[in-house]
Formats: sequence, C-alpha cells, structure tokens
Amino acid sequence: MLRFAFLWILSLNLIPAFAQSPDVPEAGTSEAIKAATTDPHFISPLVDYVPQSVKVPSPEEFFGRIMGAPGELVGSEKAYSYARTLAAASPRVRVFTIGKSEEGRDIVMLAIADEAGIRDLDRLKAATAALADPRRTDQTAADKLITSSRPIYYFNAALHSDETGSTEAMLEFAYRIAVSEQPMIQNIRQHLVVLINPISNPDGRDKMVDWFYRYLKGKTDRNTLPRQSPPYWSKYTFVDINRDTHQQTHETTKAVHRMFHEWHPTVVHDLHEGVPFMMTWNGTGPYNPNIDPITYTEFLQLSMHEVESMTAMGMPGVSTWNFGEAFAHLYLDSVAMNHNSIGRGYETFGNGSAETEKRAISPGATTMEWYRPLPPPREVTWSARDNLNYQETGALIALDDAATHWQQMLHNFYKKSWDSWQKGLTQAPYAFLIPEDQGDPARVAAMVARLLGQHIEVSRAQNAIQLKDGSYPAGTYVVRLDQPYRNYAVDLLTPQHYPKDGEPPYDDVSWELPANYHLQANPTLDPAIRGASLTPLAEPPQVVGNVSGSGPIYLLKDTGQESFLAARYRLLKYEIEIAERDFASTGDKFPAGTWMISEQPGLHDALQAASRELGLDFTRVATFPDVQHHTAPAPRIGVWTPWADTDSIGWIRYSLDQRKVPYTYLRDEDIRAGGLRSKIDVLLYGHVDLELAEQIEGLPKTWSPMPFKKSPQTPSFGTPSESDDITGGIGYEGLAQIQHFIDNGGLMITLGSGSMLALEGGLVRFVRRSSGGVPRSTAGGGGSSSAASQQAATRTPGTHVRVTFDRPDHAIAYGYTVHTWVFRQNFPLYNTPRRWLRMAYCTTCLDGPEDRSGVVMEWGDPENKDFVVSGQAWGEENLIGRPAILDIPVGKGHVVAFNFNPMHRDMNWGDQRLLWNAILNWQAILEAPPKEPDQGPSPEPDE
Repeated sequence: MLRFAFLWILSLNLIPAFAQSPDVPEAGTSEAIKAATTDPHFISPLVDYVPQSVKVPSPEEFFGRIMGAPGELVGSEKAYSYARTLAAASPRVRVFTIGKSEEGRDIVMLAIADEAGIRDLDRLKAATAALADPRRTDQTAADKLITSSRPIYYFNAALHSDETGSTEAMLEFAYRIAVSEQPMIQNIRQHLVVLINPISNPDGRDKMVDWFYRYLKGKTDRNTLPRQSPPYWSKYTFVDINRDTHQQTHETTKAVHRMFHEWHPTVVHDLHEGVPFMMTWNGTGPYNPNIDPITYTEFLQLSMHEVESMTAMGMPGVSTWNFGEAFAHLYLDSVAMNHNSIGRGYETFGNGSAETEKRAISPGATTMEWYRPLPPPREVTWSARDNLNYQETGALIALDDAATHWQQMLHNFYKKSWDSWQKGLTQAPYAFLIPEDQGDPARVAAMVARLLGQHIEVSRAQNAIQLKDGSYPAGTYVVRLDQPYRNYAVDLLTPQHYPKDGEPPYDDVSWELPANYHLQANPTLDPAIRGASLTPLAEPPQVVGNVSGSGPIYLLKDTGQESFLAARYRLLKYEIEIAERDFASTGDKFPAGTWMISEQPGLHDALQAASRELGLDFTRVATFPDVQHHTAPAPRIGVWTPWADTDSIGWIRYSLDQRKVPYTYLRDEDIRAGGLRSKIDVLLYGHVDLELAEQIEGLPKTWSPMPFKKSPQTPSFGTPSESDDITGGIGYEGLAQIQHFIDNGGLMITLGSGSMLALEGGLVRFVRRSSGGVPRSTAGGGGSSSAASQQAATRTPGTHVRVTFDRPDHAIAYGYTVHTWVFRQNFPLYNTPRRWLRMAYCTTCLDGPEDRSGVVMEWGDPENKDFVVSGQAWGEENLIGRPAILDIPVGKGHVVAFNFNPMHRDMNWGDQRLLWNAILNWQAILEAPPKEPDQGPSPEPDE
C-alpha cells in the first residue's frame, strides 16, 4: 500500500501543472484521442490532448485527423512535408536531410529546442564534439562546456517497417514539444536539443503504407489477416537492417552514423514494437565488458524511471530488464553504446496495422514481476492510438528525466570518453598492430576501413617498428589505444567470451573483426609503441596491385584473396586455368588455386585494370606451368530469393552487387517455370529462416492473388523485384524443376538453413538431420519455430568455431589452410552421409555404412583443443566431426551444402572465399571423377 501511495505521489510530482494546464487543447482533439483510445488506462495526461497553436499547424490541421487514427497511416512524402512545414512555422524547429535511401528518398531529421537553442545549434554541436575528445578538452574546459551546453537526445523511428506506430507518434511528439507551454516541456526545450528521425527507413515505410491500404485496411480479425508485411523493407534486407552498425552497409545506417558523429548525441533512442505494452530496454546480462559501466547505470536509471512514472499514472504493461542481454551491440542504437553515449529503445505493442484489433497476451507477459509491477491483462482491444500513447508518454518522461539531469548526462558523456582514453594510456594492450601482408592486402585494407568508418583512429608505420613483443615492417597498420573510442577498438579487435552459464543470447555472440576477416591484429604490451613514427589515415587505404615480369603467361598466386570472384568477372571474356596442385615457377612457389592465363588479345590491359582496382598482383612468366589444372569459365549465377523470406539472401545480393558480379534474380515463379539449366550454371540458395515445408510451399495460397507490383494504388511496390502473386512458393513442381536442373548438370549451392531443402527435401539422399532447427530469435516472435534451435543441446549462436578440411585438395579449399575457422549460427546438425538409410524395420534393413567421400570440411580441429575462436558454444562435442561442407554428386550435377552461412550480414569476409571457390570452380566440381566411398564400419543390427 505504501508503495502505491508513493507512486501516486510521484505521478503528481511529475505532472504538477497539468490540472491547470497553460495549454489550450486544439478543438476536437481531446475527444478524438479519447475515442481512438480503447481504455482510459492506456493513456496519460501528457498526451490526452493536442495543444493549440495560432502560428504553427498541428498534425491534425495538416493531415485532417489525429495521429494514430484508426485505419490510417502516413507515408514518407506527407510526413516529410509536415516536418518542413513545422520547421518553417516555428523558430524552435529546424529540419535537416541527413541522407538518401537506396531508392532515392530523403532521410529527414528534425531538431527541436527553445529559440536560443536553435540559434546556437552550431555552438552546441561543437560543444558535444569537444566533450567527446578529452585529449583536446581538459577538465577545466569540460566543466565550462558542461554548464553552457546541452545534451542532445536523438529519437529514431520506423526502422522496421511493419512496426507502424512510431512515425505518427514522433510527428505529434515533435509538434507537442515545439509548441506546448507546459512547464515540463519548457524545461525540455531549455536544457536539451531533441533530434527526431520520424522515418529512418523511408523505402520500407512507403512499402508498408501501400501494403496496409492494399491488403489490411478494414480488416480487424487478427485470426484471418493476410500477411501483414511486404516482402521487402529495403533494397537488400528486412529485419537485418537493424543488424548493421558494425558494417554500415545500408543507407539508413550510414545516415544515422553520420548524424551521430556530427552531433554526438548523448542518447540514441530507437523505437520498436513487439512487447505488450511497453518494454524499455536495458537487458538481462551478461553485459559487454567493453562498454563503460557508467552507461549501464544510465540506461538502467532511465528505464526504471519510465517504468516507475508510467506505472504511477496507472498505465499497465510497462516493463524493463526482461528483453535481450545487452552483450552484443550490433544494432542501430548501438552506434551510441559503442561511442560513449547511451543507446536505448522501446518495444511497444503494435498491431502491424492501423486497425484496432482484439489481442491475446501470452501468459508469461501477464504476471506481476519486479521489472513489470503492473502487468497487462490477458486480453485487450488494442488500437494504433493506444500504441502511440505509450510511445509518446515514455518519450516525454525520458526527456523530462534528461532535462532534469542534463549536467550529469554531459558530465558522464565526457567522463566515459576520458576513461576510454586513459585506459589506452595506463592499461595494456597499448595498441594493435595489423600487418599489411597477410596474404590478401585488400582484405586487410577492408578491415581497416571498417575501423575508420567507426571513427577509430588508425595509422601506418613510417618505418620498421621494434617492440618487446614483436617486430613489424614499415606500412604496418597501427591502432593506438590512447583514443576516445579505445573500448570499441578493443571490442572489435579481440575475441568475445560469452559466459558458458549465460542465458540463450538474443543475437550473435561474436563480431570480432580479425576472426571475421581471417586476419591477425596483434596486441602489444609495450608502451614504446607510442614513440613510433606513425602517419594517421585520413581515408580508407587503397591497395593497388601490379603486373610484373615478362613472358606470355600470367600467374595470379592464390594466397586467399577475397577479390578472386570479382576479378573473374572483370576478366569475363578471357580463358583462365586454375592449378590443382602446388608448383614452382621462376624460383617462386605457387599454391593450388593459382590462376594461369595465356596471352589473349586485350588481356594485358584488362589485367592491369583489374590489378589496380582489386589489389591483385599478376606475374608474367615465359612458359605455362607443368601442373594439373582445369579451365574455369565464369558461370551464369542464379540467386533464388523466396518471397517468404528475402532477408538473409539480400546480403548475398549486396555482396555480389558491391563486387559487380552479375547474377539472375530468381523468384519462386521463375523456379516453377523451369528451364533453369538453359539460363544458369550455378543455382545459389542462401540461408532462410524457414522450415522445410515453408521453403517449398512459401506464403499460403489462401492469400492468393497477392501482387507485389508497382501500380497507381501501390507506387512503392515492385522493387527490387516484382510479382503478380507472391504466394505459393516454388511448390513441389518447383522442387522437381530444381531436381531437373541438378540432374542435367547444374551446380546447386545451399547455405545455412537453405541446406535443409537439399538435404531433407530429397535433392540429396542419405543424409539425416541429427538435431537443431531454424536459428530464429525467440525474443523476436519466432519462438515455436526456433525452439528446436534455441533449446538444442548443441548451440553455436553466432560464434566463430574451428573446422578442418577433410579434402584439402578440393577446389573449395583453395586459399585456406587445412585447419581454419568459420562463423556459425544455430543451424541443424547433420550426420555423415551413408551409403543408404534404413528402409524398413528389420534386422537387415538398417542404415548403410558411412560414406565420407562427400565431406569437404568437418567441424572441429583435432590439433587444437579450443573449439571456440570467439563467442561461445554449448554441446560442441556433439558437433565436432560432423560435416560442415558437403559436395554430393546428383545425376550429372552436384549439390554443395554449407552447414553455416559464409555470407552473414557482410561481416565474415574471411568465409566468403569458400563460396567464391565453389562458384569459380563450378565446372571442375561437376567434372571431378567420383571419389571412392570413404566408408566406416556398418552399424550393428538392433535386436
């Protein structure tokens, strides 16, 4: 009783003046908001009206309705038009364009403060930039800046496009904090700069708006709804647009990162939907040890304040803690966590639609817990306005807290940067040294570019460096750790160690760049590195190759270069031979995988251009090497992207596009149409978050027809691909067409859970799944489908683990050592193939003997006891020895099945060459003589 009395008093203190508000509600808005809110407990006094302004048009005046009105959504064009109207009408608002989407739409951000703050934006940005770098801002200067500047609080909306509520919440929120004269909001304007990105992913927003009006409007029975989301939210990916902070591949990510390093906001706050009724993130732990502890106390304090305040207002279902673990910081808001600011967010309860629906709440979300003191009811009628009320109320409470503690927030921001810099001065390691010559200088340069993209400072050695723990030549890349982002540099350059006793993680547990790139970044314990002559890099390094020597034969030594696939298509019209064994020429040794190219018209100029662009070195010799070899024609690649899941395969398309490698985009209907062998040589089917039946049957045909095609009604549809009907999948007729393609001499390559189709769908015989399932996140709503994956005894949830080539002479092994490592998620485990599988229940009808002839790579390294390179694994003893890559002949063709995904989010560049090898050597794989079965003993019959 005392606790609830305290909460009631707290609510009175939070909103003391709302009973006698200085605001005049805009006519009709209180009534409209009340009508759109399904329960009086689902709203607060902070947002139960829209303040009237004589000079500034409200959203209601501009759009002709309240925000969150049932059955309506606003697209990017109108939203941005309102943002610009708001800025034109109010001296408290400015609007900025911070980027453009892949399809050319603006990405727009509002800045809101009092008139003085808007006039002083440049000075305030300069102040936060100065506080971010304590090397040029001493404590005395910092203290002055802290008393004369402001925290900058950034909101990011509509990143995941089917989470539809945050755009309208932020448009009303922007107007409210610009015009309201409530003392709390005046205080916010006086002490903060508020940045609002109402549509961070405008391409996806417009697709979602068109989808709503085409398929969802007027439909309120959740049990009979069609698919609630378009198949694409961006040019390449779907949910993974929020898994891009380390890579910065999407235009949305780039825009937000540019914003961060221009404004240095103290808080980056992402708005998502998925938990009833509002989850304010902070994570259950284990926490990432490379984030300053102050940050954890800050986001815990903010979250607890929101829960306490909204619970005191009587709003049920506000919770914290029980979402994610805060170990991995690879999300969009993580740009703040990784750079000494606070990254945080909400998961509110969205319908994925603007319609009002009856919703059932899972029993686990309706219990009273310390982190959820006032749980939601078991059943609820929920509206878009309900969702907006929670988002906007929470955001106002967060800003009120930040405005109250504005000096402390700035002090902490400076202190975290100071702590990071000081650790680099006083604690080993003092630097990382990255040798340029690690077999692939271009891949080294690409990793360095990733560091520079995070504003981590990298230099190059002007001269040779001699340290107590090693010698390094001139040109070595050096990451000195006496810099403000030292902690993030350590996080990216050292292995992750997720606790063995930790709860199942929300996402990946390894992101170490050297592991991803198959490179070495050597830490030094010698502080003498600070005395080395170094040249800071102002731009990403460019590696330029050359063509040297004389003679009619050109050799390209295979030392693991990632750019081989790109090079093959730069040299598309030229004949190339690839050595199958090591050999020597002109006193030099060349490994298997080396390219051998005889003189052809125009070849020399083409090689020079390719060497300059891709950083490859070609050597001319007098005679063609006497070594076993094969011709390597560039294949016609088909990338099959099922309409049911376009996300992970989007990363394949991104990588191919970046490397200017041509391919045919294959839809489900293209597979069904057949004739594949006449169109392509290699069918590439990537990882999908789909079980076997979903991979074949696709989206339910009960929704048919479901066009995804540009029309006057749906102008945003049809990119990056279109369809008259996205339902039905490939069907069993499509599966037969794939079988026909393989039988007639095609090569099919499957990745991750895409290998389920080949190994369990009958394309390949005699391989049995042992355990595991599709690696969806349970917290992301795929609980039932992912249970087999999440609860399996053997789990590698985004981990770098060791592997061994069973067939080191196989073309897929070119450029690799016999023992290496790869990145693996929680994919199914498969047994070693057998000559046949049990056909009936009888003593003589059991499985045949093992046949390891198709095993190219297996899990584990018998020469190294440490299975995990970075991350964590559970039950690894059950995985070691099983197939990691299979190459199985089928008819006249082959299936190459990866039990991992070498194309994971453009992160694991060192694994990509495995896939490139399979594509480059497709014909050699098809023409290789059958390998004699490498069989183990037959199983003993069961009694």
